[in-house]
Amino acid sequence: MSSDVLVKVDRLAQSGEGVVKLGATAFGLADTLPGELVRVRREGASLQLLGVESPSAERVASGCGAFPRCGGCTWQHLSVAGQREARLDTLRRALPAALRGLSIGYTALASRDAWRARARLGWQVVKGQAELGFRARGARELVALSACPVLVPGLNDALPRLRAALGAVSRQGEVSLGLGAEGRAVVSIHPVGAPLATGFAVPEALVAGGFAGAALWVPGASVPATAGDPRPCNEGFDGAPLWLAVDGFGQAHQALNRQLVEAVLRGAEAEGRVVFELHAGAGNFTVALAAAARKMTAVETDEGSVSCLRANLALRGFGGRVAVRQQSAEAAAEAGLRGDVVVLDPPRTGAREVCEALAKNPVRRVVYVSCDPPTLGRDLGLLLGAYEVASIEGFEMFPQTPHLESVVTLVARRGRGGRG
Repeated sequence: MSSDVLVKVDRLAQSGEGVVKLGATAFGLADTLPGELVRVRREGASLQLLGVESPSAERVASGCGAFPRCGGCTWQHLSVAGQREARLDTLRRALPAALRGLSIGYTALASRDAWRARARLGWQVVKGQAELGFRARGARELVALSACPVLVPGLNDALPRLRAALGAVSRQGEVSLGLGAEGRAVVSIHPVGAPLATGFAVPEALVAGGFAGAALWVPGASVPATAGDPRPCNEGFDGAPLWLAVDGFGQAHQALNRQLVEAVLRGAEAEGRVVFELHAGAGNFTVALAAAARKMTAVETDEGSVSCLRANLALRGFGGRVAVRQQSAEAAAEAGLRGDVVVLDPPRTGAREVCEALAKNPVRRVVYVSCDPPTLGRDLGLLLGAYEVASIEGFEMFPQTPHLESVVTLVARRGRGGRG
């Protein structure tokens, strides 16, 4: 039996949903904001939002017709100030209790339109026509888009050509879209199942139509079929190209990335020191740190990213200055992190084993770049006995979403730090 009730939204979860309680049970409700009085209906273990009876002062009108179905943005209905406070609240809650009173810096750009230079989209063929778009929120359903207000112009301009070509590949799949050489679009195509015979001509056709490169992945193949140069290319800290591996990681917010790198440099104080970097990727931080460090080691496990890392260092004349290791961060920590400074940028799972090693054998400074507040909080708890937190900075790398990139600088407690 179900009934309608009024309930007040308590706060926003890390997922971006409003948190409400019915009895002892907490529920997440999309498109609700703290302080709002909402009408809901409970049906078994689920809660259905029927309407917002008393809107928050922070609620704003969405500027996108695909909201709220599209899963690309979850906070189109929340003001800029409200988004900032919600992200910072999530970060504070995740920190160890001893750190929650510390000041947290926050960096964002005034414009939140046309910032996204990389995107993962789905496609499907419906009635003989390919549809392309983001997945629906919390579902595999596709929300077809003709354009997206957060994509940079070079990607929006590429959507019609890409959509027209994908029907020749297969009935459904996913693409990774980015900017490559000369700011032209590149795409990595992942069909579901074996591609059609006509699909193998698609990369060449896209390049002929203006793409810088395209890659087609066949299930079971270790390398893709390619045309042109399908590698994404970001702008490095020094203004020179920073090449990424096909399907490799790179920050999507190019304008804010420079400020992120500057924060890492400030925290590392790398001038004349021995620097050890973990999860180096293609070298987003490496190329900036290498210019200052006396000696440097960069560790990355992905083969494609290691190849790009070496190429990006060589492009700047740093090939002989940085020792590049293809190994896991955990293996590097087990072997010993010998240096003055350790910089790490782990995935969402965090860096438990690395932080345990750094706590046992402290270095002078640690700069931890995180994309996930809960694992950051867990790992900082491991480090607090050996280090003091010098600064915490948040970066709005994904506007209109709950995501917050964080940079935490730690300094060894007196008598604990030194070169290994």
